[in-house]
Order: sequence, then structure tokens, then C-alpha cells
Amino acid sequence: MSDEPEEEPEAEPEELPPYVIENARSGRAKCKTCQRKIDADALRIGVLVEGRFGQGYMWHHLNCGAKRMMDQVEEAYAQEAWLNAKVPPDPEDLPTLEKLRTLAEKAEVEREKKEKAKKTIPYAEIAPSNRSKCKQSGEPIEKGAVRIILGMEAHFGNQTRVSPYAVLPRYLEQALMEPDMGTEEEGLAEALRENSRDIDPELLEQAIAEAGL
Repeated sequence: MSDEPEEEPEAEPEELPPYVIENARSGRAKCKTCQRKIDADALRIGVLVEGRFGQGYMWHHLNCGAKRMMDQVEEAYAQEAWLNAKVPPDPEDLPTLEKLRTLAEKAEVEREKKEKAKKTIPYAEIAPSNRSKCKQSGEPIEKGAVRIILGMEAHFGNQTRVSPYAVLPRYLEQALMEPDMGTEEEGLAEALRENSRDIDPELLEQAIAEAGL
């Protein structure tokens, strides 16, 4: 009979819960939504993720989490994720789901407003100051003048980015011949009419005519 001690079975790794709601234990973590520091004692939600070095939590201010990922916040509340904290927060300090849903709805409205406000290249606009220059000719673009924004492509490895390329209407034809120009002449007049929301239609038509479209 061997006198060698029996090997102890390895302990199973602790299974981490999918969510944790807690008061931040320090001020070192950064909110993955707003990118600001999460102050010590501030309410935060951790979402379990699998990283290169194993599992860990991505932290968000609880209110920020509601604005970005309300479905997950709802799941965390359903699971009473505050009970997973090393020191569970006082339930009185937790915002109600109704309050968090209101934050989520307001955030969605703001996102929709920003999306609608985005301008789609190509478009025409009124120059708001005297500071810009025509990218094609180098001439100053006077405040109140119509400028046309085209898309100039820049290539980075497998990626292509499109940057705004502002030109005076009379230089549009030359600009369209640039090697990395991402805007095509075909259908350009129709695209300008569709995308140029903040300009008087009459001024727009004058610019389109001056550009020779």
C-alpha cells in the first residue's frame, strides 16, 4: 500500500454572475458608456464579458447603462444583481426601473435627433463664416456663400474613410476629377437636392446650375 498522499481535486473556478450592481469600491474604473471616471460609492452596473485574460466586468454608471442597454439593466434588476455585490447597496439608493426606463426613452429620442441632424454627403450649405477655403482652388469662401460638400476618400490598409471636401460650385467639375474623389457626377444634382436641407431651394438651384450639373 502506497504511503503517498492522495492528490486533492482541483477546486472548480468560481462562476461569476452575469451582472453586478454595486457602489463602486474605488474611483479607478471608467464608465464604458460616457468614458468618465466612476467615483467611489457611485452606483454602477457590471456586465460580464469574456476577454483575452478570462472573464471580467465592463462597468457603467447605472444611469448610463440604462441609456445605452436598458434590456440588460432590466435583466439585472430581474436577477436582483445588487445581491451579487461584495457589499450590496442599500435598496433605498437604487433608482426604480420606471425612472431608468424614462432615462432610456429620453436617450433614444436624443439619438434619433442626432441621426436626423447628420448630413449625408454630398450636400450644399451656406458657409457660416469667412474661415473656410475652397479645397479645389484654395480661394476663401465668403460667409453666406454656397459651398458644395463632396466626399474625398482616404485609404488606410483595408479601410476607406470619406472626408468632407468643400468646394465653390464653379470648381465642382475639377473636383470631381480628383483621383480619390468618392462622389460621382451621375445623380449628383438629385443627391444635392435630397441631402441639402438647410439651404434656400432657389440658392441651391443657382449653385447646381453654376456647377454645370
